This record gives sequence, structure tokens and C-alpha cells, in this order.
Amino acid sequence: MVKKLQRDSNKKEERRIEEKANKNRNKLIVIGVIAAVVAAIAFVSYRLDNTKSDTYAVIDGIECNTTEYLVFHIHAHLDIFVDGKPVVVPAQIGIEDATCFYWLHTHSTDGIIHMESPAEKQFTLGQFFDIWKSTGLGVTPTGDSLIIYVNGQAVTTDLKNTPLNAHDEIALVYGNLPTKVPAFYQFPEGE
Repeated sequence: MVKKLQRDSNKKEERRIEEKANKNRNKLIVIGVIAAVVAAIAFVSYRLDNTKSDTYAVIDGIECNTTEYLVFHIHAHLDIFVDGKPVVVPAQIGIEDATCFYWLHTHSTDGIIHMESPAEKQFTLGQFFDIWKSTGLGVTPTGDSLIIYVNGQAVTTDLKNTPLNAHDEIALVYGNLPTKVPAFYQFPEGE
């Protein structure tokens, strides 16, 4: 009987030790998971803080980053006419080697200017043209006879100070007027 009591006591002690070991193991697993989550958050934060490219210059306060931002993400459309004839706005303005994106850029030749920055900001047409000039994608139109139209209305601002707002239709006219100055652009759904 004594031996049986001793065996039962030993089994209880073994179970208690095993339960304690399981609790400690579970605590270690939880601590490990928490540590992994903290490390992942730290890594993502580090990457977000280090998106600036050191290779490309800051232009008019606009950085060239390794990622596109969605914090502030709007679009405007640009048409250019020289002596009444349309001029194509090049693709890839403000995109360097497909690894660096200025906050103002174009993807294709559709004239859509993408404004994607880490904070809400008022951009200007002049900033866009300064980025265009720096990328060397053809000649940027110039001349004294420039008339700027925003949403079909002539404005008195100069190129440098014309604001870019969401869904603006901007037409730059050098020389003779086109048969019709665009007043509206149908952006693709979602833009």
C-alpha cells in the first residue's frame, strides 16, 4: 500500500512537472511569436523610412523614391499643342531605371500626370516640367506665346505657379490655337 501511494505520488509529481514544462514551452512560443511580429514591424518601418534614392537628385523639393506612395495619390491630365498640333507627353517622365519614382511622373503617353507622395501636397506644373527636363526625355516645349488652360478656361498663372489638382484637364498652347481646347478628360476608372 505504501508503495502504491508512493507510485501515485510520483505520477502526480511527474504530471505536475510535465504540465509546468508545457506551460513554459507555451510561454516561449508566445514570446517567440511576439518577437517575430516586432521584428517584422521594425523591418517594414525601416524600409518605409529608407525609400529615398541617394542616386537621384531632389528636384524642387520632390524626391525620387524606390516605391510609389498611396498616401496622397491623385492624377491630372496634360495636353500640349504647338501651332495647333498635339505634342505627345512622353512616358516615364520622372521614372528612373524603373527603380526610382519622383512624386510627379507619367507611366505612359496618355498625358496622365501621377502625383503620388508620402503626404498631401500642392504640386505645380512647373515642378512637373523641371522633373521632365531632368529626365532628358525629349524637348520640353517653350516659347513666349504660351497660353495655359485649366478645365477649358485660360488662366493667368505662369507655368511655374499653375497648381495641379485632382482630375484637372490642363492644356498648354504654344502659337496657334488648336481647333478645340480640351476642357475635360475621362480618366480610367479608379484614377
